Amino acid sequence: MRLQHFTYFGFAAFTLALVPACEGGQTGDLSGEHGDGTETGNYQGCEEHKEKLAGFDTVTDSGTAEAVMAYAEKSFEAPITWKEAPAGQSWSTSPESGVGALHIDVARGANAYALTYSAPASNSGLDIALLCPPPQLGVEVHVDVTTDGGALAESYDTLLRTSAPGVATLSVPLDLTKLSGSLSVSSSAPRSKLVQVGLDAILMAEGTAGSIKGIEQTESGSGATGASSASGAVLAVWPDAPACQTAAQDGSGQSGGLGMPVEQTALGVTGTETLASVGRAEATPITWLDGSSSTLTVDVESTGDGCFRVSSLPVEIGGGAGVTYPVTISAKSADGKLDGVYAGTVVVTGSGSGRTVTASAYLQLSVDDVAKSGFSDVSVPTDSDGLRVQIESKLVGGVESGSVQLFSLSNPPCLTDPQPPMPTPGGGSSVPGCAGQTQTRLEAANF
Repeated sequence: MRLQHFTYFGFAAFTLALVPACEGGQTGDLSGEHGDGTETGNYQGCEEHKEKLAGFDTVTDSGTAEAVMAYAEKSFEAPITWKEAPAGQSWSTSPESGVGALHIDVARGANAYALTYSAPASNSGLDIALLCPPPQLGVEVHVDVTTDGGALAESYDTLLRTSAPGVATLSVPLDLTKLSGSLSVSSSAPRSKLVQVGLDAILMAEGTAGSIKGIEQTESGSGATGASSASGAVLAVWPDAPACQTAAQDGSGQSGGLGMPVEQTALGVTGTETLASVGRAEATPITWLDGSSSTLTVDVESTGDGCFRVSSLPVEIGGGAGVTYPVTISAKSADGKLDGVYAGTVVVTGSGSGRTVTASAYLQLSVDDVAKSGFSDVSVPTDSDGLRVQIESKLVGGVESGSVQLFSLSNPPCLTDPQPPMPTPGGGSSVPGCAGQTQTRLEAANF
């Protein structure tokens, strides 16, 4: 059977070590961890090595279990929004719909662990790189998850995990055949089903955010011509913060999150301080492409609440706990070559020495709108089909860097002057395959 389509979300979900629930509901040890804490388990496709700590006050690089319990051992409440299947998917949930109320009650367990991760040895002889989570602190907890409408009435003994101050996460399976609540998932397509359903939650002093997700698997054909397709399905999110609805459109596949005012502290720093860290209030020396020198100032201003969430992407490519703020980025050079204002985002991940802050904006324009680029005295090639402005300001481990660039864009001939197909037999295009869009740098400076 062939696999036609598989999203990143589907891959991440299939690699999770989801342990089956106990009979009679889902109460029980679903963490996959037993014994004296020295075992090696599986987490997100990686080997998880546990070292049992002497107590909740034992200090690790991720803090202490007692510090985690200070904000996580309580009752969390949040509005939960039950989603409808998007176009192309056939699942539906009942009995709840629309907006309801979710409760997560957390009580400490007996033990805490230092968690480290490594890629498992391959038996195939292939050296396949696998990005594993960073070291974390794990705390045994008992968790009750309920909704006022009765869809969820579940209990778990599991691990809270944390690698950033003030932020803990839990991930538990939802075995739809063994729920204590009344949640039911059906499909209007006879050969489609929802698999690998799980609940992921972020716990902070400020509240909780999370989602219930699965994978919709659809089969077609049979035998040698059979195929299977899979795509991520988001059943519910909490809270459905407007800031996170906008952030979910960034292509990351993430849904849900906690709205974060810019004045509020996240990952140890307020949003106001975060935005200021990637601005350049003082004139910074720059050199343009023609060798001329000037100075540049960059101002980053908030345009609304940020979205705090924990991405399932590996930390090495921007995953983990992070906040995305909508901003405007103003850039002005002393020589008058640049004076522009651009809508963009500031994304912050990590904390302490591992903190990364990136302010960026991308503006696509027609050739006739070159004045809106913010650049003056720019000569645009006559064969250009469009323009793009890119500005980025970064702070990585305390080191500042940035750039501003203007490109002209040229589409390949096959996009602007398509050729008719060859007559049959043979068919196909009468010209070679299309080349990609080309870009020419018209102006640029680093700061």
